[in-house]
Amino acid sequence: MRRFDARGLRTVARALDRAERLTAGFYCIPGREWPRYPYEVTTRVGDPGPEGPAFADVVRLAAPPGLGRRMQFPRRFRIRLHDENILAAVHDRADGVALEPLLLFVLTHELVHVVRFGGGFAPFDAEPPERVAEEARVHAVTRRVLDGAPDAGLERVLELYRDVPLELMDSGAVSPK
Repeated sequence: MRRFDARGLRTVARALDRAERLTAGFYCIPGREWPRYPYEVTTRVGDPGPEGPAFADVVRLAAPPGLGRRMQFPRRFRIRLHDENILAAVHDRADGVALEPLLLFVLTHELVHVVRFGGGFAPFDAEPPERVAEEARVHAVTRRVLDGAPDAGLERVLELYRDVPLELMDSGAVSPK
């Protein structure tokens, strides 16, 4: 299985920092407010989860066992990057996708989910029809967030993934036609 090496993980960190700044700017979330949307980022290597061709998924973490009813556990989310699928999109195709712009796109998309789930704007456990509609909203918002970050690599990613079936964005069909 392909996985991010040390250099790739540094690229993930840079893309995450930029995705967080862009998403926070779009939603007008000051830096001190990000703790209202607690999340962490892992890769499938460190957190295997379900397989599939998606670039990433969002998992809602449960409260630790034994936590008293009086203690509040904030909704915590985990963005799980699928190393092998992201790296395959970059290395196995000759369509000009670079790692950092692709990661920026993927992480921004997942952070939009985190903000929507964490803010109560979308249900985490939606039924399939609502999930499809939510995925369309998240895809549209992601594109709007990234409109403020133009660069050639990102423009290429946005062009390639413009017509991805929206209902399949997180469920797997993320390869362009």
